Amino acid sequence: MKKFDKLCEVINNIASAVTVAMMVFLILLITWSVFSRFVLNNPVAWQYEVTLICLSWIVFIGMSMTFHNDEHMRLTFVANKMKPKMRAIWLTAMDAMCLVFLIIAGYLAISIVQNSMQTMYQTIPVSRGWFYMPFPIGALMSVFQIINVGFKRIKAAEDEAADTASSAAQEGGTN
Repeated sequence: MKKFDKLCEVINNIASAVTVAMMVFLILLITWSVFSRFVLNNPVAWQYEVTLICLSWIVFIGMSMTFHNDEHMRLTFVANKMKPKMRAIWLTAMDAMCLVFLIIAGYLAISIVQNSMQTMYQTIPVSRGWFYMPFPIGALMSVFQIINVGFKRIKAAEDEAADTASSAAQEGGTN
């Protein structure tokens, strides 16, 4: 399990590096585009399509980072009102639904990527497949992270139950 946890850390570090690099590039590109358009009166024609590709990579690769940190969107106000045991069941059910969705959608997205590889953007010599490619990659990365967080949650619940049993045994022995 420790090797899987290390793998998930490596995946998270890669996702962080990719998203940070893309964000820095986007900031520079958009700043240059605004300067070029309003100061030089010479807009950057390819900026829009490159921005779309970068945002796609940021969103779908960044998705795995939210799963790694167990911060993906869910109804936390519902889960926070539940008792710990019910909350664990609820979170496991939510994770299972996310897993099913990501596995099915990621698999189906592969054919979309393959089909769109033949189509090129109008202003840049890049295949449209690069816009769709981060979804199956991010889905796979997210599947690893969800499984890892699930195992950590189960381990924490087992440790908590063991601590509770140990405390109860100690209290019973002192009476």
